[in-house]
Amino acid sequence: MPRGKRTVFTVLCPESGNRVGTIRFHKQDKMGKAWKEHSSKLKKYCPVCKKHVKPKFKEERHSK
Repeated sequence: MPRGKRTVFTVLCPESGNRVGTIRFHKQDKMGKAWKEHSSKLKKYCPVCKKHVKPKFKEERHSK
């Protein structure tokens, strides 16, 4: 059963450029919110900077 298309994003620290993780978002959820609205609240810990930062997102491309 298909679950819907999700997009994979790389989570990057804006200060050091360090990769902090990956995250999957639906393009749009059932309530009509886009992935940018969900990602605006997110904070991640960067071990290089040793603090919580508001990350930048970059879409990853995967071959099928």
